[in-house]
Amino acid sequence: MDLIGLLGGLALFLLGLDLARESLQLLAGEKLRSILFSLTGSRLLGLFSGGLASILLQSSTAATVMLVGFADSGLVSLAQANAVLLGADIGTTVVVQIIALRLSVYALVLVAAGFSVRFVTKRRRPRYAGQMLLGLGLLFYGMKLMGDAANPLSASPHFGEVVRYLGDNPAVAAGVSAVITVILQGSAPVIGLLISAAQTGALTLHAALPMVVGANVGTTFTPVLLALSSGAAGKRVAVSHFLFKIVGAAAIFPLLGPFERIVLHTSAGAPRQIANSHTLFNVALAILFLPTVEIGARMLERYYKPPEREPKFRPKYLDPRAIEAPPLAFANATREFLRMADIVDDMFKDSLRVFAENDLDLLADVEARDDKVDILNREIRFYLARLALENMTAEQAQRQMTLITLTADLENAGDIVNKNILSLAQKKVDHSLTFSEEGWKELEGFYEKVSENFDLALSAFSTGDEELAQKVLRHRAKLVEIETELKQRHIERLHRGLRESLETSGMHLDLLGYLRRINGIVAHLAEAVVQQAGAAKQQEMG
Repeated sequence: MDLIGLLGGLALFLLGLDLARESLQLLAGEKLRSILFSLTGSRLLGLFSGGLASILLQSSTAATVMLVGFADSGLVSLAQANAVLLGADIGTTVVVQIIALRLSVYALVLVAAGFSVRFVTKRRRPRYAGQMLLGLGLLFYGMKLMGDAANPLSASPHFGEVVRYLGDNPAVAAGVSAVITVILQGSAPVIGLLISAAQTGALTLHAALPMVVGANVGTTFTPVLLALSSGAAGKRVAVSHFLFKIVGAAAIFPLLGPFERIVLHTSAGAPRQIANSHTLFNVALAILFLPTVEIGARMLERYYKPPEREPKFRPKYLDPRAIEAPPLAFANATREFLRMADIVDDMFKDSLRVFAENDLDLLADVEARDDKVDILNREIRFYLARLALENMTAEQAQRQMTLITLTADLENAGDIVNKNILSLAQKKVDHSLTFSEEGWKELEGFYEKVSENFDLALSAFSTGDEELAQKVLRHRAKLVEIETELKQRHIERLHRGLRESLETSGMHLDLLGYLRRINGIVAHLAEAVVQQAGAAKQQEMG
């Protein structure tokens, strides 16, 4: 056996699989997010959603680890996740069916065609389609190299003995396959190896069947390991997926003989039969478990109670397992950004109460919330920085930069509240100062107008409403005029010699300036919405 040829073929196979998977994700774009979130109480819809998402991700493992994050964040219930898992397991068999096609003769044609399309065109979608063809070509060429390297095995008496041993000891075959699946982090590469060996006649269906089952079990280990850092809900999703496979494997092992006879009738060749056995196994799991996903979820929630982690403030939505799918990563970062914005908004509103009520306990609470803002600012920026530019479209790269900038802006707004506005409130309490009645009413009214614009900006950003964003920008300009007018009124009170105005003059003017700065930062959210809408319109016209 040519070991270099086998390893080189496996490397090309994995590279092609990764390129095809990445291209599908880029072609799917934001639709991938809607597919994964289109979860309802309908088991069949969950099954369909999982299957379609797994086809786009080309990995049930990737779909599972994302579901772990969704469940941990409370976005899906365990029953919903179970239905999606069953669909994802069926969807991931599509790539195996493609692998089983005898297309190695066209491998280099696909490579040439894919490279040509990717090289010639500058348009985004055709480039991704060309990259997908390139990936498929590399995948099939890798299969050919592995087959050529393994071809001498068919004539080797020693390898024949190994194949017979695996056929007579299915538990050993399944265990070996599961371990290799964990190492390669996916069942598709393992079953691809089995198909490649079968194409040379070195491997029989009888020996391959338990290895197919083992690969299905092995693919559940990575999500289980990654879920160790998740909450109870996320752990249950990963364990549920493992239980589906292990129960299915335990059920099929005594029936491997009848199962083999069924698979033999699906096709004449062993490579296709191996692919069909993978599909039939996962379809059988869906038929077996889909009617009972709610009951199974209740039982798991009742009897499996993993220890809860110590409660501490941390990001809720920045699932690191979504980094490989930029649309999902941006959805996560945006949700966390809006959570951060809500904290800053509440800090701003409560700082007015600190001034009005001289409440030092509330002042300390608002200061503590700024630490949370700092944590989210750091984590969101680091999360977005982990996205590789080569995996993103130009629009996604722009979105990455916009989110990073807006996150820094929000953190700046929180600092203005914490370091500037609250220090003025502390000074007011320490020196027993009071604003004039007229001056306080003006400050309170200006505060409320800025707060209203803050809320409008958050609404515009979360919904992408361009009309609402334009309203925020109009308010920004109007509030600048109002600030100038309020400063003039304060100066008039100073000329009248009002004692309160004289004592709080610097505080009054500083506070107006800080409020204006926060209003300017708030408007950046609206500007981002307007820019995104303009870019979308330009793209449609182009």
